[in-house]
Amino acid sequence: MTTWKARHDEAVRKQHAAQLAYQQATDERALALLAGVEELGSQAAVARELGVKTPSVNQAIRAYQKKSETPPA
Repeated sequence: MTTWKARHDEAVRKQHAAQLAYQQATDERALALLAGVEELGSQAAVARELGVKTPSVNQAIRAYQKKSETPPA
């Protein structure tokens, strides 16, 4: 029989794994969008191709670039 603490700890582990997977997928999406901008020439063109609004493409790219910036030494 599993204790409530063991069930809790397992749920926390699963949450952490899910958060890591989500972040990785978010980064992969942003990199794909950046490749799309390189290929198509603009964020607007990428948005049109995907059938989404330009600000959603811009926001995803900006969030990735901000996260990827190296902090000042």
